[in-house]
Amino acid sequence: MKLDQKVRNRWLIKVIFSSHINKCKFVEDIQVFKGIIGSGGYGEIYYALDLKMNNESVAVKVEPAIRKGKVAKRMILEQKLLLRLQGQPHAPLMWGSGTEHGLNYIVMQLLSTNVADLKKQCPVHRLSRPTAGRIMQQVISGLRGIHKVGYIHRDVKPANMCFGLTEKSYRRLIIVDYGLARRFRLANGKPIERRVRAGFRGTLRYVSIRVHDRQEQGPSDDLVALFFTLIEIVQGELPWRYEKSDRKMKIAKMELVGRVKRRLITSECTKPDQKLNLAHNRPLNDPYDWENDYLEVMQE
Repeated sequence: MKLDQKVRNRWLIKVIFSSHINKCKFVEDIQVFKGIIGSGGYGEIYYALDLKMNNESVAVKVEPAIRKGKVAKRMILEQKLLLRLQGQPHAPLMWGSGTEHGLNYIVMQLLSTNVADLKKQCPVHRLSRPTAGRIMQQVISGLRGIHKVGYIHRDVKPANMCFGLTEKSYRRLIIVDYGLARRFRLANGKPIERRVRAGFRGTLRYVSIRVHDRQEQGPSDDLVALFFTLIEIVQGELPWRYEKSDRKMKIAKMELVGRVKRRLITSECTKPDQKLNLAHNRPLNDPYDWENDYLEVMQE
């Protein structure tokens, strides 16, 4: 996937190459912006070269410091959480952050393709069980690290799971985009009081039933989103893929969860699943589907 393919004529790309951003101190260190990686409602992510790190390739995430007349806190929270997660194997490295001339920015590790795109590249648009099993192992480990420091991610989905670029990290999964994260436990271990009704946070396709009901999220809701992610990458799509209604999507999720519960109380779940066992026994450093032209998933 070429980075330049994602270049869009949006508000920030005009800013990034303007004299306004060239006044920012962090541009003196980076200077060479090569293209845009992605964009969303809150900001943009750019591919750049960090001149202070021997032209190391980095990702630069940028958003306006003021949005609709209010201080934009999303990236400030993301920076704080990333700082707490430094040293954990499934969190991106952060090289720097700050606010300059009306722009919040984070300079972080440049990563490879995300799991959603890797699935799309497969001819049958799904991944094999061994590959999916190892992805799940790594995401669970990463979520455990986030939860241990008292936060929940709240946007677990294939598009927020990337692999590294270097020889040492190209089979290591990195969880990205902490802009919707929220603290659920204080530093002293005391849980933060739950709100009676919480606003919607997440991606509708993957959120738990509790989020549909606007209940406060906890670590279990991250795991439910991961469960739906697993179904999607193994089966190719979720049963509610084409639903747009919040209510209909919730009903479809309730039906799926009901079927899973019924299966768990039958003898069917005691039968050995050799393919699933194979996924559990595969080392994390074994080749993934995309390294073998998706041959394994095509043979399942």
